[in-house]
Amino acid sequence: MPTSISDLWVPPVWVKGLAEQVRVLPGIMNSGIAVRNTEFDGFASGGGTVITLPYFRDITDQADAIQVENTAPTKQVIGSGKQYATILNRETANNANALAAAVSGENPVDEILAQLATRRLKQLQTTLLNIMRGLFANASAPNAASGALQANRSDYFLEAGASPAAGQLIDSTKVITSLAKLGDLRDTVQGGAILMHPNIEAALLVADATSFKELSINPGLVLRTYKGLKVFTSQLLVRAGTTSGFVYDTYIFAPGTVAWGEKPQVGDKVDSAALSFWEDKDLNVSNIYDLTRFLLHVNGTKWTGTPAGQSATNAELATFGNWGLDYATADRVGIIAIRSNG
Repeated sequence: MPTSISDLWVPPVWVKGLAEQVRVLPGIMNSGIAVRNTEFDGFASGGGTVITLPYFRDITDQADAIQVENTAPTKQVIGSGKQYATILNRETANNANALAAAVSGENPVDEILAQLATRRLKQLQTTLLNIMRGLFANASAPNAASGALQANRSDYFLEAGASPAAGQLIDSTKVITSLAKLGDLRDTVQGGAILMHPNIEAALLVADATSFKELSINPGLVLRTYKGLKVFTSQLLVRAGTTSGFVYDTYIFAPGTVAWGEKPQVGDKVDSAALSFWEDKDLNVSNIYDLTRFLLHVNGTKWTGTPAGQSATNAELATFGNWGLDYATADRVGIIAIRSNG
């Protein structure tokens, strides 16, 4: 007889195990582009839907003046700014029947936790993708002056892209040219990550295989890199052109560009962040509820929207009118977007 989830359910153990799995599984959130610490976890644990993140502005571009005898120098100020991050509440319920194959395995707890952790990381990546689409106004027309980070966006596409020419297709030259939008900060992307559609990865691999390398993370895990960037893919990185064809969006991140915080989960308690279990023996149904409260915030930007519900939906995150830039210039954010027809 298969092991029942109720036989395995020890809330503190599952909460700890899931948290550990989320931190170590490979994915864009664990690639180095996101920074998670107790301070960000504390922000996510607070009340409300928006938090304020004050910071000192960059003074590295202030120009030196000529020294003049018996004349005091002109005083320059460092200045400060305020970023606004939105807190997100998400929930997922898994029926035990959907995990039947895992429950019948030799080590069901590890298997179920791995699946839950992988699912959560995929959902975090989807949320981050929608934030990117809002910041870069992904739904806008080619070269449209919209989006908080539109200055860091390269457009090589047509909305009628069913038969794209070479100029509308991504290649190594377009990647290099796009990185130049970061100016003096171009080299900050080294060690970062690139998030692309599998079709884009295939196109770059065919055209420029020498730029891809294998990066050994541990004896059982090898990641592919492109020009020194860890490669991650998502089939969500495409939309239909308004006339024909498809538009692909590709993102390049410098390390540490995203702040990530989560409210610690509790087990079997009523809370906005909980991993809980419920079993109806009469119906022979077991359910696992995964409730999370977290923040994903791109440094230098600010959330300006007002959610229709208790927290922003992915559709609201993907709306460019809900975002603004607080850094003096977009290149300081350290993220590039490339839109192409393939």
